[in-house]
Amino acid sequence: MIENNKNIDRSIVEIFLYRAPRKNHDSLVRLNKQSHDFFMKYGALKFEVFTIHSRENMMDFVNLAKTISANEDEEVWLEIQSYKNSQHVKEFIDKMKNDKSMETLYKEFIDLITPGSVVSFGGFDKIEEIS
Repeated sequence: MIENNKNIDRSIVEIFLYRAPRKNHDSLVRLNKQSHDFFMKYGALKFEVFTIHSRENMMDFVNLAKTISANEDEEVWLEIQSYKNSQHVKEFIDKMKNDKSMETLYKEFIDLITPGSVVSFGGFDKIEEIS
């Protein structure tokens, strides 16, 4: 078994999973276009957004829509932000931290997602031995 060596700087993706009322779809598309421009301006490699296309379980795997308790009148959204490595993430944060426009985008985002819901988040290192 290979140990996870923290000294190796690997590609990183930041994943955000959330649900929102279907009626807010167009507003979330517009907001995510603005977010895309913001993230690209400050150096993210990619900012991608997806909605779930199927809510059915597959074999013994539970669909994410069920995992986050999405109702039929809600969409499940996934955002993926890509960075070269952990240093790139730090540089991105340093560049964007004083830009107040992100506060406005964040407030609007919170108003558009399902009230009382949580945004699931995680940062992932690429496993080079597989990829």
